[in-house]
Amino acid sequence: MKQRIQGEEITVEIDLDNGARLSSVKWDGREFSVQRRDNPLWWGWYPMVPWAGRILNGKLRRANGEEVQLPTDVIPPHAIHGFGFQMPWRDLGNGVSRVDFTGAYQGASAELRVTVDKNVLNYELEYIPGTCDLPGWVGIHTWFPRSIGDDAQKAEVIFDAEKQLAVDETLMPNGDFLPALTPQPWDDVFYKPKGTPTALWKGGARLEVTSPTPWWVVYTLDSEGVCIEPQTSPPNSQNLAAKLGLDLNKAHLLQAKFTFLKD
Repeated sequence: MKQRIQGEEITVEIDLDNGARLSSVKWDGREFSVQRRDNPLWWGWYPMVPWAGRILNGKLRRANGEEVQLPTDVIPPHAIHGFGFQMPWRDLGNGVSRVDFTGAYQGASAELRVTVDKNVLNYELEYIPGTCDLPGWVGIHTWFPRSIGDDAQKAEVIFDAEKQLAVDETLMPNGDFLPALTPQPWDDVFYKPKGTPTALWKGGARLEVTSPTPWWVVYTLDSEGVCIEPQTSPPNSQNLAAKLGLDLNKAHLLQAKFTFLKD
């Protein structure tokens, strides 16, 4: 099942059967969502919920200290990007959809709200803990296509931030910050962007991404797409909460805005 949102300038299709991902985002006659590929991690703009990014060895703790093992089969040895992107969501109408979690997150749910206004797409993703006492934090994993047409140059990411988290060989952050940002290409976690995170197709379009959250992941290693991903807390948040001063009770709602402009 798909939701379709038709605005004055933007048209959105949300594939509810495939994780409520934005399978098509069109503006100015151009497609801004990477189309379906074999791996569900690699296409569309999809919700990361009930957690965003990787969790060390897939292990979380309940409020009473009980350890919970999450699946680590997507990209071993860690759990990654939550359950929502692989689950069917219910259509609540008007760009709103909902999913109820099972297994470790039984009792929790999530709601997605998408609206468009002229050249702006508004995206709200909320984790609703209900009776589940596991921590939750959320994000959107975008996939912007490298090419939006022969008249525009390939996508480049314009991004700067105050800090970048160090990661190990499995891309797991330990809470330490690097002394300076590394150059692109990236599959990295950043704190407090400077300026406006932007995907730019010179001669064609620019897509500005804004959100009040300080935590962002940027991915530029793929030949077909680039990713700018605001999330309410960094990967491995429960394990890093004390070191980074994270309050995961305040990480349940992501608000993000995507503004389309001609270049």
